[in-house]
Amino acid sequence: MFGPLTQILGRLPFSHQVAQQYENLSSRRTTRRAGQSWLDTARRNRADNGLWHSANDQWFQGNEKLFAEFVAHVRDRSSLEIGSGPMGYLAPCYWMRRRVVIDPLIDKYRAYQLRRFGETIWTPDIETHACAAETVIPQLCGAIDGSIVSRNALDHTDDPLSVLEAISRYAAAGCYLLIWTDIWHVDGPTIGHRNITRSVELMDKLLAGLGFTIIQRGAAIRDPKHFIEYGRISRKL
Repeated sequence: MFGPLTQILGRLPFSHQVAQQYENLSSRRTTRRAGQSWLDTARRNRADNGLWHSANDQWFQGNEKLFAEFVAHVRDRSSLEIGSGPMGYLAPCYWMRRRVVIDPLIDKYRAYQLRRFGETIWTPDIETHACAAETVIPQLCGAIDGSIVSRNALDHTDDPLSVLEAISRYAAAGCYLLIWTDIWHVDGPTIGHRNITRSVELMDKLLAGLGFTIIQRGAAIRDPKHFIEYGRISRKL
């Protein structure tokens, strides 16, 4: 969005406040460019009783059996998204019994969409919490029995390990976890991003230590010369 300036500013110590300002500006650009098309597509998908998602994504990679098991499990349970951004993974999943989203900018996303389009994907049936992902919400602890999704969010947070610990507290036994994040920016993080670790193996051990069993590795979607990324499907023991 700001070109080379994002790289220069990324050399400064990580600031969650600055990160949120950048995310808000970046999300407005995304919403202006694609928001109406996205809203229209979501509306048609619901009218057609579609799932919106499919097995052909970065996590399931064509594994239709695993995707069908996931859909059957989450349909009548509670699912949570950590760091949704302006559109989110759960927002179009009207067919899930309960959808919960934690994102410090969620109220701003909703307000901007309403001003620009007169409608928003963040409808009243979606429970939202406008707080940092590190902030544990007591009523959600042990209450998420369907799935937890965190996509491209962990490296935007002030304390990624605390976010993972919060996720483990929310997840009930059997809960799926779909996680994807850049864990290392080889050329240095840009504004609003941070490095976590170079070690994919360490991330696997962290998930295991928090009570998750890894089911499948996610596909790489970044250029490995510039990013070390981490994507997994796992389940809480």
